[in-house]
Amino acid sequence: MLHSVPGGTLRARLLIGLLGVTGAGLLLTCVVGFLTLRTFITERLDAQLVLAAERAMVRLDNDIPPVGVDAPSSSPYIVVLLDPRTGEVRQVFGDAMREDVVLDRIDAMPLDELTAHAADAEIFDLEGGDTSVPPHRATVRLRPDAILVAGVPTNDREEYSWQLVLTQLITAALLLTGLALAGRWLIVRGLEPLSRMATTADRISTGSDLSARMPGSDSSSEAGRLAAAINTMLRRLEHAFDAQRASEQRVRAFAADASHELRTPLTTILGYAELYRQGAIPDAELPEAMGRVENEAARMSRLVAELLELARLDRVGSLQLGRADLAAVIRGMVDDARTLEPEREISLEAPAELWCDVDEARICQVVANLLGNVRDHTPPGTAARVRLEGREAEGVAVLRVSDEGPGMGEEDLRRAFDRFYRGNREPGGGSGLGLAIVHAIAVAHDGRVDIAAEPGGGTAVTVRFPLRQAAEE
Repeated sequence: MLHSVPGGTLRARLLIGLLGVTGAGLLLTCVVGFLTLRTFITERLDAQLVLAAERAMVRLDNDIPPVGVDAPSSSPYIVVLLDPRTGEVRQVFGDAMREDVVLDRIDAMPLDELTAHAADAEIFDLEGGDTSVPPHRATVRLRPDAILVAGVPTNDREEYSWQLVLTQLITAALLLTGLALAGRWLIVRGLEPLSRMATTADRISTGSDLSARMPGSDSSSEAGRLAAAINTMLRRLEHAFDAQRASEQRVRAFAADASHELRTPLTTILGYAELYRQGAIPDAELPEAMGRVENEAARMSRLVAELLELARLDRVGSLQLGRADLAAVIRGMVDDARTLEPEREISLEAPAELWCDVDEARICQVVANLLGNVRDHTPPGTAARVRLEGREAEGVAVLRVSDEGPGMGEEDLRRAFDRFYRGNREPGGGSGLGLAIVHAIAVAHDGRVDIAAEPGGGTAVTVRFPLRQAAEE
C-alpha cells in the first residue's frame, strides 16, 4: 500500500475529484440556503410591513397615534408622516434603532419617487447613508394631508443569513477534512487490487513465467472483472506461446527428419558416383549400380514431392474445392488398386452416388495413400475393405479403409500421423509421410482422421469430410 499520494496518480485524481465535487455541492447548498433564508425572512418582513402600514392608516383615520406618543412602543417598525408639499417630516412614530439614519434616508428620496412607490404599493429597500445600519423594508401610503412612510428593520435578515453562511462554511470545512481522510483511505483500499495487478503484470513482463495470474478474479467488482478478463488474455497468450514453441519444435524435428531421410539416398548416389569415377565398378556390375542409383533418386524424388505436398497443405486456401461424386472417385481408385494387386481381395461398399464439396485430386491422394499403406504393411493377399457412406444428419461423408493385417501397437497408433514416423510394422518401408498427408488433407477440408486397431486384428483408418463447405451454405 502506498503511504503517499503522488500528484499524477489515479488515487490523487480520484481524491481531488471527490473533494472538488463535494466542495461544489456544499457551495451550491450554501448559496441556495442563503438565498432561501433571505427570501423567507424578506417575505415575513414584507408581511409585517404591510400589516403595520394598514394598521397605521386605520389608527390615523381614527385620530389615534399609530403606536402611542408618550411611551416608547415595542413595535419593531417605524411610521413617518411627511408634508405632501415640502416633504418635511411632521411626525415620527415607532421604536426604531438609529432613527436619524432612517430619516436621512427618507429625506434623500425625492417626493415624486415616494409618490410613485405609493401609487404602486411597492415594497422597497430603504438604504443609503451609514452602511453600518442595515436597510429597512419600506412602503408608502398617500393620505389627504400627509405622506405615510412605514418601515421595518432588516437586522434579522442580514444577521441570520450570514450566520447561516458562516455555519455552513465551518461545517463544509470540517466535512471536507473528514472526507479527505476517509476518502483517501477508501480509495487506497479500493484501488489496492489494481496495485496487486500492476505488480503481477510487472513480474510477467520482466520474466518468462506466463503462468502467473491476476489476483481477485473471483470477485464481482469492477477490479475483479478486469482481473478475470486479463487472466483470460494471459491464458490465451500462454497457449499461443506454448503452441509456438511446440510448432518450432515440430519444425526442428521435421527439418532433422527430412535431412536424415534425404541424406541416405544422397549418400548412396554419391558413393556410386565416386566408385564410378575411380573405376572401381566392373562393367558387369555397372547396370546393377545404375539401378541402385536410379532407385535412390526415385526415392529422394518421392520424398521431396511429399514434403512439397505437405508444405502446400499447410498453407491456407491450398484446396481447389468443387462439387464431385465421391462414390465415383472411390470406385475408380479401388479399381486401380485391384489392377495393381490382383491377388489381394479389396471389397467396396459405397452408395450409387455421393456428392460432396471436395478437392477431387486430394481425395484420390487420400485413397491412394491408405491403400498404399495396406499394400506396404500387410502380407500379399491380405484382404482389405473400403467403405463409403454419407451421414446427412451429421453433414459428413465417412470413408473407412481397413485391413486384416498384423495390426499396430498402441505407440504406433498414437504416433501414426506424426511426420516421418514409420512404426515397427513389417514388411514394408516408405517415408513415413503417407498418413501425415492424409491427416493434412482431411484438416484442410475441415474434417478429421481417426485410426484404430480392429478387434480381430488389422487396422482401420476413418476419414470424415463435410458434405458441404460452410462458405457455400
